[in-house]
Amino acid sequence: MKLQSIQILRGLAALLVVFYHTRAQEFRSIAANGGSEPSWLTGIVTNGFAGVDLFFVISGFIMVFVTTNQPRGMRTAADFLFARLTRVYPIWWFFAGITTIYMVGLHGLGGYGEGWPAFGHAEPTVPYVLKSFALLPQADDPVLAVGWTLVHEVYFYLVFSLFLLASKTWWPALLLAWGIAVVAGSMFGLSGPRAVDLSALVFFPMTMEFILGAATGLIVTSGLAWRPGSITLLSALALCAALCIQGVETEHTLQWGRVLLYGIPSTVLIYGIVTLEMADRMAWLVPAAIGCAVCVIVFQLYGTVDTSPIALRRGGTILAVSVGALAMLATLWAGWLGGQVRPQAIRALGPPLGTVKAWFVRIGDASYSLYLIHTIVIVALRLVFHALGKIEPLAPVFRVGHPGLLDNVIYTLVCVGASIWLSLLSYNYVERPMVRMFRTWRGKMFDASRRTPAPN
Repeated sequence: MKLQSIQILRGLAALLVVFYHTRAQEFRSIAANGGSEPSWLTGIVTNGFAGVDLFFVISGFIMVFVTTNQPRGMRTAADFLFARLTRVYPIWWFFAGITTIYMVGLHGLGGYGEGWPAFGHAEPTVPYVLKSFALLPQADDPVLAVGWTLVHEVYFYLVFSLFLLASKTWWPALLLAWGIAVVAGSMFGLSGPRAVDLSALVFFPMTMEFILGAATGLIVTSGLAWRPGSITLLSALALCAALCIQGVETEHTLQWGRVLLYGIPSTVLIYGIVTLEMADRMAWLVPAAIGCAVCVIVFQLYGTVDTSPIALRRGGTILAVSVGALAMLATLWAGWLGGQVRPQAIRALGPPLGTVKAWFVRIGDASYSLYLIHTIVIVALRLVFHALGKIEPLAPVFRVGHPGLLDNVIYTLVCVGASIWLSLLSYNYVERPMVRMFRTWRGKMFDASRRTPAPN
């Protein structure tokens, strides 16, 4: 069963990361063009890295959800590992290979040209690239930097495959023990802001987000459903508040801070939205979406940046969340009143809202491709804009950092739009054919009656 609610959240998580990296490249363009203006993308975009936290919680939830009715044993564990690893590695190799070919072709195997330091590898290129392709922990980001999250994903899959050897009645205790081990390891200094080695990977605080997602999966599959509509609205506002209030990233933010700020609201949001879908009550997503959109717009207009004083950010957060909450309540009231007075008009909103939902589901389907491809696209477009911006008549449009917002807005729209479009192409013509091929192989390798459902 593919949960549309989860696909929507995946799409939103990927878009958060896309906007975050677009903003980073916008800053680079402004500096390269000798400008000093701030990015027009402020507000919650400054904390768009939180999309990764949402991804991690989703990952933990899905692992439990797709295996909950499977028999326990070595065959199921092996089937699960094959399904997940063939879902992650082939498309990762494709895009990491593109990046490696470009960098080696430009700078050679020595890898010490101008471009390589951006990837930060501190060891010879060949072992660095091999570790990157294998998604092994190392001192630096992989050759395609966003792959650092996949190092954690592979670790999650390996550990969870061991869960499949035990009865499901043991899972709560195993998750609790895993969580205690992560906290203890972190307290004893076995972790850090980066998973540079096996110890830091095992005790990395963000592992707790996977555990929280898995615990949510256990709750949902147990059938417990308590006020999912209200929980969805409140958790959506809580996540928006966290995105607003966080300032400049610190070592704490990159470890336990992000678990508390983003991981917990994401966990509650997933419980609410999935429970709504399973009860066929996804209409609650309308006030949630409107309230969050209003909150984001108000905070953007408030004008804070990540370096703003905490008092200013707190004031903007309170205002934005309050107005967002009022927008949610107004939407609920309008929906109830419209249902009483103009039911036909309310029903007429169904098709356009369904179209919007379908688009977000589609982006969610392609979210893995979008996550891997967007930095390649954004960097390439930065170079194109830089070249075109040198042509004086085109400067107002393509020279990022030119006076006015036109260049900034166009750069953002082109980067985000091109990333989405190319990710959809990648999903249809690269990722999905790979998934189908490995699913066929999987069918030949494992007894169909013992197979794990196709992962979301």
